[in-house]
Amino acid sequence: KTLAGEMLFSSWENVCVDIWGPRTGKTTSRAIPGIIAAPGAVLVTSNKRDIVDATRRVRQDVGQVWVFDPQQVAGEPASWWWNPLSYVSDDVKARKLAQHFAAGSRDEKAKTDAFFDEAAQDLLAALLLAAAVNQDPITQVYQWLTRETEDEPASILRQAGFVQMAQAVEGVISAPDRQRGGVYGVARQMANCLTSQAVLEWITPAGDGIDRREQLVPEDFVRGKNTLYSLSKEGAGTAGPLVTALTVATVEAAEEMAIDAGGRLSTPMVVMLDEAANVCRWAELPNLYSHYGSRGIVVCTILQSW
Repeated sequence: KTLAGEMLFSSWENVCVDIWGPRTGKTTSRAIPGIIAAPGAVLVTSNKRDIVDATRRVRQDVGQVWVFDPQQVAGEPASWWWNPLSYVSDDVKARKLAQHFAAGSRDEKAKTDAFFDEAAQDLLAALLLAAAVNQDPITQVYQWLTRETEDEPASILRQAGFVQMAQAVEGVISAPDRQRGGVYGVARQMANCLTSQAVLEWITPAGDGIDRREQLVPEDFVRGKNTLYSLSKEGAGTAGPLVTALTVATVEAAEEMAIDAGGRLSTPMVVMLDEAANVCRWAELPNLYSHYGSRGIVVCTILQSW
């Protein structure tokens, strides 16, 4: 309802952008009702646990509930895991994943260096692709970033047919020491969340043997009336890049499912991006608004004014 008490409605073909002031009830009046009313799969991002507490039991009655909580926003144990590299099937998706790390690793108003930031993001994309091709855990990416003359990623990429990506890595390695150090340093900063053991529990298999925990597969998730809560704290240096990466992987899985079904999901999927500017910096999102509604992917982005 509005502050005037009037009920507002939206169809399952509309995407929404909500701008609310602080303490005006955006979660209780907008996000929670939208989640409860959802007829199919639901994806939620937030930096607070109240949205989980208010809707979890209702959603458990219709499907499986997953809570991605690497920073313990809701005190959820790492009872399952997701492999971010499962999203990286080619160089295009590697670049997208690197972009999420870059966007979420720094404050929005932070100054950037046109050369070093772009070169670091390209390097990170290449290392993500190399790890994915080699079926390594994502922790391998950070290990490579600490060894500035390690040429293993380039060899892996070249053998897999990604010659240009291999050449990009080799170009950084062969650069003058100061230039190479600058590129690797920025790339390490972008991937800083991979240094947190608490975060790694959610995105890498446990132990050296078989991980008996269930693994989230976005392509399977979107086929049922399941719910994914993806939680992170605000600001740079948080799990925000992984929240964005998981959100994008899941929504793109829904988009691919819609395409296979003739262009539209038979049952709409709700994507409730609460606190979007703080925990889900998805650079491509504005461009997707023009067609996601027609695909049955109902995105609601909730922003807070001052």
